[in-house]
Amino acid sequence: MKITDRFFTSLSLVYPSAFIKMVTKLMIQGGLKAKPKAYLGNGFFWSVIFAVVAFEVAITFLEPRFAWVVGVAVWAGVEFLFYLLLVATADNRAVKIEEVLPDALQTISANVRAGMTTENAIWMGARPEFGPLEDEIKIVSSKCFGGKPISQALLEMSEGVKSSTLERAVKLLVGGIEMGGEIAPLLDEVARDIRSTSTLKKEVLNATLMYTIFIIFSSVLAAPVLYASSLYYSEMSLAIMSNRVSIPENMPAAMGGSFSAFMKGGGKGTTISPDQISMFAIACIALTTICGAFILAQIRYGRITRGLKLVPIFLICALTIFFVAHAIFQSAFSGIMAR
Repeated sequence: MKITDRFFTSLSLVYPSAFIKMVTKLMIQGGLKAKPKAYLGNGFFWSVIFAVVAFEVAITFLEPRFAWVVGVAVWAGVEFLFYLLLVATADNRAVKIEEVLPDALQTISANVRAGMTTENAIWMGARPEFGPLEDEIKIVSSKCFGGKPISQALLEMSEGVKSSTLERAVKLLVGGIEMGGEIAPLLDEVARDIRSTSTLKKEVLNATLMYTIFIIFSSVLAAPVLYASSLYYSEMSLAIMSNRVSIPENMPAAMGGSFSAFMKGGGKGTTISPDQISMFAIACIALTTICGAFILAQIRYGRITRGLKLVPIFLICALTIFFVAHAIFQSAFSGIMAR
C-alpha cells in the first residue's frame, strides 16, 4: 500500500462504519475500483483544505464568527460534493444499463429458444454493445459456472446496480426460474414492459417541457439581469448622492461631519457598498442556478443527481449574463452619470 493510501485510509476513521458501508455499496454500483476508505479520506482531506482557505479569505472581510460559519459551510459542501459524485456515477451507470436491458433480455431469450440452458444463454448474452451490462452478465456467468445458484447470482447482480428497473426484471426472472416456468416468453414480456415504461418517460419529458423552459429562463436569464440592474442602480445612486449632495452652510459642524461620513460610507455600518451588493448577487445567482439544475433534473429525469452535470453550465451562463448585463447598463446610461 502506498504512503498516500495509508494516509487517506487513516483519515477515513473519522467516519462511522455505517457510512463507510454505504459508500462502499455506492462505489460498487458505480463500477469504481478505488478503495472506499481511501476515497473517504481523500474527500476529508480536501474538504479541510478548502475550508481553511475559505476561512482565511472570509476573515479578511467578515467577523470571526461569520468566517467560522463560512469555513464549516465550505467543509460540508465539499464533503457533500464527494458523496454526490458517487451517487451521480452510480445513477449514470444504472441509466446506461437500463437503456440496453431490453435488448439484452431479448438476446438471452433468443438463446434460450435456440436450445441453450439458462446459464449458457446468459453467458452468450454478454456483448460489447451492452456496455456496463456486459461486465455484470459475465460476473453472473462466472459465479454460476463456479457453483453458485443462478438465482442467487442474479440477485447479487441487481444489488450491484442502482436500478429499480433491473431489480424488478431480476425478481421476475428469478421467480420464473424457481417456479419452473418458460423463461423465453417471460424475458420477452419483461423486455416489452421496460420499453413501454421508457416510452412513458419520454411522454413525461414532453409534458414537462414548459416547466423546463421556465426554470432555465428564471434562473439563468431573468435572475442575473435583475441582479445586474440592482447593482447598477446602487452604483448610480451612490454616484449621484456623492456628487450632487452638498452640506448646508447653516448645518452644525458635528452634524455635517457625520453626514459627510455617512455619504462616503465612513459611518459604522450605515451604508452598503456596490461591492457588497455584487458579492451578494453572485452568491444568490450561484445558489439559484444550482437549485434550478437539481430541480430540473428531478422533474425531467426523476434523478436529482443528473443535475450535477448541469450545474457548471448553468453557473457559467448565468454569471456571464450578469456581467454582460451590468456592462450594458453602464454603457447605456453612462450619459446620465456624466451629467
